[in-house]
Order: sequence, then structure tokens, then C-alpha cells
Amino acid sequence: MNTEPPEGDDLQRMLVSMKQNVLERATPRPKRHGRRAGIAIGVVGVLLLGVAGGGVALGLIPTSITAEPVPTATPTTEPVPTETPSGAPVVGRPTPTATPSPESTRPPYSATDPSTWTISGSEVGPIALGGPIAGELDDLDGAYSRVVENACPSPTITDWQRDGSAPLTVVEKDGTVWGVAIGASTSTEASGPTTAEGFGAGSRLDDLRAAYPDLTFVQSQIFPDPNESFSMWTIERNGYHITFQTAEDAQTIGTVWVSSFATVPYEFCG
Repeated sequence: MNTEPPEGDDLQRMLVSMKQNVLERATPRPKRHGRRAGIAIGVVGVLLLGVAGGGVALGLIPTSITAEPVPTATPTTEPVPTETPSGAPVVGRPTPTATPSPESTRPPYSATDPSTWTISGSEVGPIALGGPIAGELDDLDGAYSRVVENACPSPTITDWQRDGSAPLTVVEKDGTVWGVAIGASTSTEASGPTTAEGFGAGSRLDDLRAAYPDLTFVQSQIFPDPNESFSMWTIERNGYHITFQTAEDAQTIGTVWVSSFATVPYEFCG
């Protein structure tokens, strides 16, 4: 059904038709002619006003208008990082492999085997430089035998020996270990304690020069020439000197001296 009010020609035709219908139905009675004519005119006027008012009313009453939807911003959802459990494998990353450490040719430390002892500067195996003499000498038991026959009469000097190993001498000062000597200038064949790099009595001077850029010649009044026998060469480690003294051939190390004093004593029991 069309609910829109007539407009234009349609409205005019409707009004004319309504007017004719009203006039045709009116009975021509002389006495009431004027009254019916007035009524007809009033009805037509009311209809006209009603139609016009309906148009105005329709114009005033807001109709339902379909508006375009207002665009709304779509919230951006940030991805939530997924936490990987500590025990779960990490995908996409190579599995780390442990790098094997190079195998050391040095035998494991043994308190009864001096060839496994390390000369670190502050220590010679279990002997600590600056430690109480009594306690440090006890550490030599089981590895060396103390020399009794023809021993040095000085109470500050103790000599130690072991079959197949370089002899060892401990020098005391003020009740503490002041120096340790390994080897003898006349013998270079026996084994004994060495540095972390493996150098000790029996090593070659050229090898020491290659291994220790800081190797320094120790000049003394008795042995002033670096190219002669019994020359002394030192490095500093952990606050102490490690001095290498050559044997008679001037190339092979005969004695290793560890002390705060770089020069090897000319005589330990003089």
C-alpha cells in the first residue's frame, strides 16, 4: 500500500473528485441549501487542510534515514610472545656443542711425584714461598728424602734428594721459605718440577727465549757474560722470580731458582 500523500496533479484530481462526490450527495432542499453548501465547502476545506497538513506533517516528522556506518578503528592486537620453557628445545637455532678442551700432556698432580709439580713463582708444587718453614718442609716427606750425611751445616739450608729426580734445596729466612732451587749445574738429565709451560732443569735456553718474550738476563759479578757457562735468565711470575741458570755448556738449564731475589746464590752452604 502506498502511504505517501498525493502531490501535484494527483492531489488536484483527488480534491476535485471529492468535491464532486460531496456536491452530488447533497439533496437540493431549498431550506437547507445554504447549510449543506456550507457544510460541503467546510468538508472540502477540512480535506484540503488535512491533505496539506499531512504533507507538512510528513515533512516535519523525521523519517528513518539509513546512514552510512561510521568506520570504527579496528584495534591492533600485538602478538603476545610465547615464552619457551627452560627445558624445551629452541627451534631454529643450532644446538650448541661443547668444544673439547685440548688434552694436556702433563701428568696429573701427585704429592709424591715431583715431576708433576708446577713452578708457578709463588709455589713449587706443595711448597709455598713465604710459608712457615716447618710446615712447608713437611710437604716434602713422601716425595724426597732429606740429606743427612754430608749435609750443609747451616740451619737455614736443607737439601733433598730422590732417585731419578733433580736434587732440591730449600733456603730459609726469618722462619719462612725464602727460596727453592731445583737441579744442579753439573747434572741436567734428571726430571723434576717444571713451569706451567713445561720448562725446568734440562730445558734448552733457546726454547726458553722462544717461550718467554720477557726472559731477561741477570748480570752478576761472578757471571757477567750471557754467552758463557752459568749465565742466569729470569722471568717474574706471581710476584717472584723464576731464574734459569745454564750448565757448563751454556745452553742447557742446570738449575732453576725460585725466590724474590733474582740472582742464584753462588753457594748455598758457604
